[in-house]
Amino acid sequence: MMKNNKTINLLKTMLKTSYDTSGIINNDTKKLNKKSMKVWLIGIVSIIVIYLSYMFINLLKEVGASEAFLEIFFLLLQVLVMFQTILLVISILYFSNDIENYLSLPIPSIKLLITKFSVMLNIIFIGEAIIAIPSIFIYGVRTLQNFFFYPLSVIILALVSIFLSTIVSIIMIFVMKIFRFIKNKYLYQNIVIVIMTFIIFMPLTNVLNIGMNNQNDVEIVENKLSNEEIAQEEMELMEELTSIVQTVRHTNKYFIVTEIGVNALSEINYKSVIYALEILTLDLLALIVFLIIGKFTYIKDILWNLSVFNKKKNKKVRLYKKCKARNKTYAYLRNEIKSIIKSPTYFIHYIYNIIVVLIVLVFIAATLFPIIVQSINEAIEDDVFYVLTFEFGGFSLIIGIIQVIFTISSLSLTAISRYGKNATFFKYIPIKFKTQFRLKNMPQLIINTIIIVVILGTIHILIPTIENLYILLMFITAMLLNIINSNILLFLDLLRPRLNYENEITVIKQNDNKLFQYILTVASCLIIWYLYEITKELSTNIAILIEIIVFSIIVIGMEIFIHKKANKLFKKII
Repeated sequence: MMKNNKTINLLKTMLKTSYDTSGIINNDTKKLNKKSMKVWLIGIVSIIVIYLSYMFINLLKEVGASEAFLEIFFLLLQVLVMFQTILLVISILYFSNDIENYLSLPIPSIKLLITKFSVMLNIIFIGEAIIAIPSIFIYGVRTLQNFFFYPLSVIILALVSIFLSTIVSIIMIFVMKIFRFIKNKYLYQNIVIVIMTFIIFMPLTNVLNIGMNNQNDVEIVENKLSNEEIAQEEMELMEELTSIVQTVRHTNKYFIVTEIGVNALSEINYKSVIYALEILTLDLLALIVFLIIGKFTYIKDILWNLSVFNKKKNKKVRLYKKCKARNKTYAYLRNEIKSIIKSPTYFIHYIYNIIVVLIVLVFIAATLFPIIVQSINEAIEDDVFYVLTFEFGGFSLIIGIIQVIFTISSLSLTAISRYGKNATFFKYIPIKFKTQFRLKNMPQLIINTIIIVVILGTIHILIPTIENLYILLMFITAMLLNIINSNILLFLDLLRPRLNYENEITVIKQNDNKLFQYILTVASCLIIWYLYEITKELSTNIAILIEIIVFSIIVIGMEIFIHKKANKLFKKII
């Protein structure tokens, strides 16, 4: 009993150091803090998930294919779990800040591994409780499933997640060994994360691509045979849906537990229990393999990493290079960018996430867009690009999408908070506050500019009929929004800085200002929509010019404000 209590206490301690719950739970009442922005943010995300699931299930029900929801749901679930596991193995199993503290305690290596892995699973389960469970419950309600569906769905989700996490963790053990020749700790972590993302997701994307191409060939044949028998619109909708479902089903076959999970929840009967037991058996086998490998390698790898990355080398001091005079603004900006790239936490949350999202968006666009265009061309028997003209509505839609993607990165939102108590030293730097403000915004401006270039470049390649002039005007408009977005985020961080934090994770997780970033995105999209509504009677060129003028006036107003009030903006940190 005492041993079990020690294990539970160890798990609780690791959870507290690995997952921040401050603000969510009231310290005095030990109950949910209804005033916390985190609680509201979790609630908003859950509501959005429920709404989207409800709409999607209704759409599938209308065409008589509600069971296809399970296929798509499990595909998205496995992608989410695998991506989470890659990040968590790096940050919790190998490079967490508390590793060295636990190594000095009389804890068996196997117990340390089990506890760390349990922390990973807890974090994954919390994410599923917010996103996956509401979605699957809505499916149960809309398809009138019996009572046993709900507890069984939770069990199946947990078992599938455990299997996928275990398999990815086993792969990660070997990946960590292969790439440990890299001596730079931060570069090591970033390279391993990128490599593992491609190892896990490239086969999946190839399968989806092959499936889409195969289904596209089938659609062309079926259209020729069925156009005379079935209404064109209804047939196309059914064929496109069938194409997607069959592609997803084909992909899910490569994930054994995923296919079993779909079968278990498709029809609730005694076979569902058998399917659950099958997944449980696979989980146990995977866990046994993981623990056997980890028992002999985990502690050795941690010790090896610590010995290599903490080893201090005697380097020759090149006085000329060290004492060489540098431009102070360049040095300031270089330090800002360097601090982000060198920190795995900031790199993953602020840069790596953007890279992954852009790759996924470009892949989806390159794969699905030609298929959709071909289907439309066959329906109207003409090239859609020559039938439709590019107008201000399409221009505004693209700008709105870019603004939504801006929300993923929050570099300016933590530009001050990242420095914690050291932020007070900004007043000693011989650079004016208005210049420091602009320099601190540069990383956000750079990453958002990359987003703009990738999105517009993809659009230019996929829709070559859009004139280069409009691509240029979209770039100018998006850059104006980029400046506005970055300035407001930095305003928020200066007005409500969080300078007392325990580690880098808390700067991100405890940042209540993130909610205001979502509000900013909604407000920006509403402004874009409003400008479209009041100018839709005008010509496209005039409407675009008005939008650029409006955003330019806002940018100029902000620049004047920064120039005059920069000292007051920094007053909370000096």
